[in-house]
Amino acid sequence: MIGSLALWLATAVLLALAALVVWRRWIQPWRELEDLVSAVVQSEKPRKLLMTANPRANVLGLALGKLAERQQELQRSTTEGLRSVEAILGALPDGLAVVDDQRRLQLMNAEFQRLFTTGTGAGVSMLEATRDAAVDLAITRSLTSGEVQRDVIKVTRGTDSPSHVEVSAVPFRSEEGKTGAVVLFRDISQMQQVEAMRRDFVANVSHELRTPLSIFRGYLETLLDDPRQPPGELIRILEVMDRHAERLTLLVEDILSLAQLESPGARLEFTGIYLPDFLGGILRDWEKRFGAKLLEASLDAPADLPIISADENRLQEVVYNLLDNAVKYSQPEGKIWLKAERRGDQVRIAVADEGIGIPTRDLPRVFERFYRADKARSRQLGGTGLGLSIVKHIAQLHGGSVQAESEIGHGATISVLLPIVPASRRLPDEVGVTES
Repeated sequence: MIGSLALWLATAVLLALAALVVWRRWIQPWRELEDLVSAVVQSEKPRKLLMTANPRANVLGLALGKLAERQQELQRSTTEGLRSVEAILGALPDGLAVVDDQRRLQLMNAEFQRLFTTGTGAGVSMLEATRDAAVDLAITRSLTSGEVQRDVIKVTRGTDSPSHVEVSAVPFRSEEGKTGAVVLFRDISQMQQVEAMRRDFVANVSHELRTPLSIFRGYLETLLDDPRQPPGELIRILEVMDRHAERLTLLVEDILSLAQLESPGARLEFTGIYLPDFLGGILRDWEKRFGAKLLEASLDAPADLPIISADENRLQEVVYNLLDNAVKYSQPEGKIWLKAERRGDQVRIAVADEGIGIPTRDLPRVFERFYRADKARSRQLGGTGLGLSIVKHIAQLHGGSVQAESEIGHGATISVLLPIVPASRRLPDEVGVTES
C-alpha cells in the first residue's frame, strides 16, 4: 500500500514537471509571441521580446521586436513629415488645395479655408467649396489637357469689398497612376490697384505736361512766324510762357519729391522741434502771400506742447503744402488757422480755412495723387494735384496719418497726426524691447 502511494506521488510529480516544461517551453512562449504580434499590429511598445524557453519563439520575438522599432521610426518620420508639410502649407501666403480626378478636395491650407469659409472639408467638391464655376472649369480643363490653366475670380467675404483672386490649376500624376491637380489661389487685388495707380499716374502726368507744352509750342510757332510782335503782345506771350514754365517746374519738383518719399531708401533726418516756434516762423515767412490775398492767418499752438522728433525739412514741406492749399481755395479777406495740439502720444497739426470746401464724396480721395475735387478750378489756381499726396507720404514716413474734414461752402480742415517720438527713434525700453 505504501509502495503504491509512493509510486503514485512520483508519477504525479513527473507529470507536473512535464506539464511545467510543456507550459514554459511551448505554451507560454507562443502566447507571449501572440501578445507581441498584437502590440506590433496596434503600434504599441511590446512588453517582452526575449523568450529564452523556446529558441524558435525567441528568434521570432526578436525579429518582431526589430519590426516594431522600424514601424515606430516610420511613424515618427511620417509624423514629422506631415508636420513639416502643414508648416509649409500654413506659411504659404496663397491659398492651396489638392483635388483628385473627380475634383474633390484632398488637402488644403489655412489661407484656402480663409478665402472660402464654408464647405471646405476633405472630400467636398471644389465647386461646392468655392461656389464658383470658373474654378471648377479651370480644374477640368487642366485635368483634361494636362496643362496649367489660369483664371481670375472675385471672392467676397462678408461686408468686405470683393477680392480679385488668380486661380492656377496645375495637373499631376502620381507614381501609382492616380491623377489630380494642385490649385493655387493668389489675391491680386493690391497688385491690380497698384497697376491701376501706375496707369492713372502716367495718364495724369502726360495730361499735365501736354497742356503747358502745347502752349509753349503754339506761342513759339507764333514768334517764329512773326518775330516782330508788338511790345504789348510780346510781353503777354512771355508772361503766359513764364506762368506755364513755373507750373512745369512745380510739377517736376513734386514728382521728384514723391519719388524720393516712395523709394525704399527714403531716410529722415530727425531733430527736436518745438512747434510753437517752428510754426510761428513759417507764418512769418508766408505774410507776403497772405497779404496778397488780404487773408488773416492765426496760430494756435500752446506753449506747453512737447518737443517732437521729426525731419524739419519734411515737416516744413507738409505745412507749406497745407498752407498753399488753404490760400488757393480761400476767398479774398478770408481767414486761415494754423493749429497744433497734443493728443496722447501724438501731436495734431491742422490747417483750416473758410474756402469753397470739399464735397463729402471726395474726402476719402483727396490724398490720392492728381485727385482734384474741382479739376477745372484746381488747374486755374495752378495746383499740381500732388501736394496732399506728398503730405500723406511724409506723415506715414514719420509713423503718422492724415485726415480731411470739410463742408461745402464752409471751408476745409486738413490734419496731420504725428507721433511725438516715432517708433524708429524710440529707445528699446520705450517700445518694450530689452537690449541683449
